[in-house]
Amino acid sequence: MTASVAAKGLVKGVTAKRQASRESSAVRLWGAPTLERDEWTASVETDEPKVEERWLLTTGTFPTPEPTEWATTAHQEHELLWSTTGNVTVEAAGQLWLVPPSLGIWLPAGTPHRVRASAGAVTYATFLSPELVAVDWTTVVGIPMSRLLRELLLHNQNEEMSAEARLRLQRVGVDLIRPVRAVSLDIPLPKTPELLTIAERIIADPADDRTTEEWARMIGLSGRTLMRWFQRDTGVSLTQWRILVRVRSALIDIAAGKPVVAVSRRLGYANPSTFIDLFRQVTGHTPAAYFRSVNGVGEPGL
Repeated sequence: MTASVAAKGLVKGVTAKRQASRESSAVRLWGAPTLERDEWTASVETDEPKVEERWLLTTGTFPTPEPTEWATTAHQEHELLWSTTGNVTVEAAGQLWLVPPSLGIWLPAGTPHRVRASAGAVTYATFLSPELVAVDWTTVVGIPMSRLLRELLLHNQNEEMSAEARLRLQRVGVDLIRPVRAVSLDIPLPKTPELLTIAERIIADPADDRTTEEWARMIGLSGRTLMRWFQRDTGVSLTQWRILVRVRSALIDIAAGKPVVAVSRRLGYANPSTFIDLFRQVTGHTPAAYFRSVNGVGEPGL
């Protein structure tokens, strides 16, 4: 799922029915608000336990030779969903989450969710006993999937060992499961319908370089009025807001493995250093340093 695909979904969703919920929503780093928010507040019956008694966790492997979408479900255990190849997305808690190889998605026990995987993807679901595994968070979050964590989970699933050795291995694996340290990037959506129209067009095409005056003419306002209204609704200027959207779009593309140079050009920056400087201003890091802080393994391509 690319940023443009998620953004097109936002554009399609401008309806009066969902206006109230959008007024308090924000676009988050690893996902964008799903269009069917109400579905995720409904009760979904949990399935049978996956983790046998005395064990802390177990991992299932789900290769998908063809594009696959699993039905909405919920589990009695916590679930860490991760992948090694292909495009995988998770809808949960009113968000659409990307699952790049560097990041797993933590789904607390009982969380309704739906998973989609592209052809050729390999998806893993690690289930953890909520009675034996205590965590400090209660929401859907991103989990850095270090090489060590991935290998431990696979070794636990594929290798024969004594019960004592397996429990030691599982405890180490649990200790390595921690939410991302990088700060999440929230982008407030304006409340005024006319401004929301502009915001969604920018999300759909972050490279759109129309000036404030040009946007203002589109909705019949003066440039000064547009700037004042946008600052009132979002807390930032239209220019600052557009930079946030571009950085978010870049984060999603870089996490999916796209080179920084190609991403910067797609966003309209002829000079990649200009984009990197803006990225640093927003996140406090270069793209390479940012992703080291997220997963500690490797760097995005340059």
